[in-house]
Amino acid sequence: DLDYILHVNPTGDEKGLLMVYNPLGSEEQKTLQVPLYYTGLKGTARVAERDGESHAISLDERNSVQLSVKIPAHGVSWFVFKGNKE
Repeated sequence: DLDYILHVNPTGDEKGLLMVYNPLGSEEQKTLQVPLYYTGLKGTARVAERDGESHAISLDERNSVQLSVKIPAHGVSWFVFKGNKE
């Protein structure tokens, strides 16, 4: 399955960094539940894959998001979470 880890820094501009690795020999597409509680983000946030454009996301009542990812075989990607104020 996909391997992933979330780094958080509630005092920085980039509140969270999700690293996702696909050790499998085929592309994997999956929806991950990402707990953002320790990032300090609440309600809404912005997320960007790699260095791409960010878009708004809604956090649930537990400050988590459902994030769809598509990672190539033996590939890696990352997602940066920020507050809505950019």
